[in-house]
Amino acid sequence: MGWGSAGDIFDPVARALIEAGASDDLKRNLLGQLIDKLRDGDWDTEGESLEEFRDDPLIIALFRERGITADCGDQGGPEHADECTRTLGHDGDHVDDQDYSWPKSTEGAS
Repeated sequence: MGWGSAGDIFDPVARALIEAGASDDLKRNLLGQLIDKLRDGDWDTEGESLEEFRDDPLIIALFRERGITADCGDQGGPEHADECTRTLGHDGDHVDDQDYSWPKSTEGAS
């Protein structure tokens, strides 16, 4: 059985680093090590923390580097488009399951 409460450790640490204006290097080093240690302890709710920080490109990248991903979910496509099914933090245009595509916004991460 996995460890479902590891997010109670990761999330406050990540929030504190963001609120303190920590550098990307510090966040990458500290949060990368924390993710690895929590996963070694059988963290099985990483996806919930990924969703919590879905607007932070660095945290998205840290999870992605470890094989933890989520769908982008952007809904800003053409009228008949569904939400983007590409991986959260993807490069390039958004694409849905019907092959509609639309450009990524330059504001915020999606």
